This record gives sequence, structure tokens and C-alpha cells, in this order.
Amino acid sequence: MLVNASIEVRGACMVHFVQQYSQVIRGKDHCNYVARVYAAQHPDRSLWDGWFVFFPLDGRRELATDRETTQSSLSAVAYWATSITTIYLEGALERARALLPETRLARRAQQAAQAEELARAEAQAYADAAAAARLEMRMAEQRRREAEELLVAEQAISAREAAELHERAAAAARAQAQDAERRRRQMEKRARAERRYTHRPRRAVQNAALGEHRSPRRRTARSRRES
Repeated sequence: MLVNASIEVRGACMVHFVQQYSQVIRGKDHCNYVARVYAAQHPDRSLWDGWFVFFPLDGRRELATDRETTQSSLSAVAYWATSITTIYLEGALERARALLPETRLARRAQQAAQAEELARAEAQAYADAAAAARLEMRMAEQRRREAEELLVAEQAISAREAAELHERAAAAARAQAQDAERRRRQMEKRARAERRYTHRPRRAVQNAALGEHRSPRRRTARSRRES
């Protein structure tokens, strides 16, 4: 049903009733509504705004949307209203319900609950991260201690091997020193023997030589006397 020139006064603005739809719109609150389109001219009289008002059939309070369209004239708003579908009206009804004070309060409460849940989840995530960091720190400390123990053990093994090597080297050096001492004594003994032979008295040498020359003569004289 299209109605032109029907005028209502809404505050200081002249509100025009444009159209009422024949279909009944059922909301998510299980209430049936009849939808109407209203329009009002801008204060500068340049453009017209159009919106919906939903009237419940069970006597509840009306629901109105914000501006749904802006047109150049009232007839343009009326033409726009003729193209509205039932699905569009159902969406507009939910938009109108969202503007109710209790709906806004419930939505804010839900947003606050969601924010609280998000903050709680974030705090739990931080707590889990802190616990994981502490566990990683303890594991790193354990790995450090194990590494230090391995390092100390390797250093002990290296020191033991080095001590054994030095001990074998010292034993070899002592053996070489003993062998060198033995050779030195032998050489000194040989040198003393050579010096004794080289420095024998000349007279003893001459007597020994004369004794060798005289001994044939004595044997010859003795042999003559015997004969």
C-alpha cells in the first residue's frame, strides 16, 4: 500500500509515511511485525532520508532502523520502497532490534565477556609461555651441567694421558742417561788403560829390551859349559 501526502510530526522534523508492506515479517524473537517506510527531508531541503518502522502484532513496542536510503525527493524514496524484498525487510528488522537499548547493553556485555575471555586466554598463553620458558631454562641448565661434567671428565682423561706420556718420556730419559753413564765409564776405563801403557818408564822398557838381547848369549854359554 503506497501512501503519499500522509504527514506525521516527529519532534521538529516533518516525517512522511511512504508505504506499508502487506507481508508479515517474523523476527528471531518469534514475534510478527508489519513494516512501514517513512521519510524526512534534510534541514537544507536538498535530500530525503528513508527508514523502516516495524510494528509488532502482539502489542509490543515498535522497532525503527537508522537511515536506510538517501534520495533526491520523496517520490524517489517511494520508488526505492517498491523494490524492497522480504529478505531485505528481515535484515532491516534485525538491524532495528540491534538499536534497542537492552540489545545494545547485551551486545556490550557480550563484547565485554568476549574481551574478558580473550584477556584470560592471553594471560593463560603468557603463563604457558612463561612455564615453557622456565622449563627450557631448566633443561638448558641441565645441559650446561652435563657439558661441564663431560668437559671435566675429558680434561681429567687428557691430564692422565699427558702424565703417562711424561712418565714414559722420563723413564726413557733415565734409561738413556744410565746408558750414557755406562758408556762414559767404559770410555774412561779404556782411556786410563791406554794412558798407563803410553807412560811406562823408559828404563823398564830398555831393561826389557836388553833382557831380550842377553838371553841368547846366556843360553849359548850355558850350552858350552854343559858340552
